[in-house]
Amino acid sequence: MAELESLADDLLVQPWISVRIGDSSFLLKASFSDTAYRLMLSDLDSVWCEEMNPDDLKQRAQELNKRLKAPVSAFCRRLREAMDPLLGGSVHEPLPGLSCERARDLLKVSLRSELSGVPFYWAFRCTEAPLSMVSHHMTCPLLNMMQALHRQTRDLMLLLERKDAEILDYKENGATLSRDRLETDIFNAEEFKERFLAESLPEVINMQDGRVFNTELQRLYTTITAAKANRKRKHDSGEGDSRNPQPGLEEVHNVASAETKEEVTPTPAENSDVKKQALHRLRTSAAPGNSDHCTVKQKKKKGRGIFS
Repeated sequence: MAELESLADDLLVQPWISVRIGDSSFLLKASFSDTAYRLMLSDLDSVWCEEMNPDDLKQRAQELNKRLKAPVSAFCRRLREAMDPLLGGSVHEPLPGLSCERARDLLKVSLRSELSGVPFYWAFRCTEAPLSMVSHHMTCPLLNMMQALHRQTRDLMLLLERKDAEILDYKENGATLSRDRLETDIFNAEEFKERFLAESLPEVINMQDGRVFNTELQRLYTTITAAKANRKRKHDSGEGDSRNPQPGLEEVHNVASAETKEEVTPTPAENSDVKKQALHRLRTSAAPGNSDHCTVKQKKKKGRGIFS
């Protein structure tokens, strides 16, 4: 029982991996111990799962391999070795010996391999996952990822506006670019959002092969699920501060905004003032007749960044 509970905790923090089995694309996550495993598969329409304890694993091994005598640990180790190329994310083509078939609420993944030079057969017989499991492994972590990425985008936009204000200050004090090609337009958040929705969103929606989680999203997913698992352990053991209902989730914000957190430190009031002043000065400098801002005699000061 403790082994299965440990597998359940380990499965939660495993990332979803994009795989191909036969002609179908799936998201896969799995956790193996010496004598048991838990596995989940999704084609973005349905989610299936299977849990095998030592007794069930031994019974199925004998059912499918009547002439093969080996301990349960040997069967489980061979299954883990067979799945490792998929779980490692290094294989994007169907693996030889793996096939799948669906029948109503059952997904059967068949494996043909060898164990000690003898043919070895296995069938992962996955049933539809309960809604609570889907929520635990997909819905809630994805909502948390959405919130974290939204915060990251917001912080980056604020940082760009502050950088525009900083560049304008350099220009007003006589600094010039060493190379004209480095000059950029003033960042406009609304135009950026509209361009993203028009140009990039269709590409995201039209994913065909199910490769939803790239390396960065896998890292964010595992950080979120690990933080939640840690919070649950502290709650179950009675640890943690009741005044902070979500201990550990600050790690999620650190991943989502690691490069912007230290830069964006002003209070909301200061941010508002900076933004207003920057926009006013940007509009003034962009107005006709104000092009001489960049020709003022340069003061003697240390060069900064890309400016001479």
